[in-house]
Amino acid sequence: MAYEDEQRFVRQFIREEKRERLIYELTSPKKRIRGLNRFCHQAGEFIDPSKVKLQGSNIESGKDFELFVGSHNEICRVISADLWIDVHFPLSDAVLQAEKCFDAVIIIGSDFALVYTEAMKGGRDKYLLFGQ
Repeated sequence: MAYEDEQRFVRQFIREEKRERLIYELTSPKKRIRGLNRFCHQAGEFIDPSKVKLQGSNIESGKDFELFVGSHNEICRVISADLWIDVHFPLSDAVLQAEKCFDAVIIIGSDFALVYTEAMKGGRDKYLLFGQ
């Protein structure tokens, strides 16, 4: 596996000082799940704040999110500890799968990413990120 999508995600959306370790973990078969979980438990510390366009536990119910999904229905790479969805999906299907999944999910598009942290008792954080 070449892990181009994972590397592009990290270079495009992650703070510079966090990139090297996260690339190593997401591209290592033995460290991948641990790295994904660590990232999603501390997503706010990893994500470059200048890339965040929407953030919250309920972004999918907003009109901006609905319009975004409707206008970006491309095939996306989905990264998750749940191997069933750790594949490629059209964006609308990827969002549906991420909503059903309790594990952390990262959806990587051509110039955007969606991050779903692991579901916890108090809900889960979600981030819509745009590259620039």
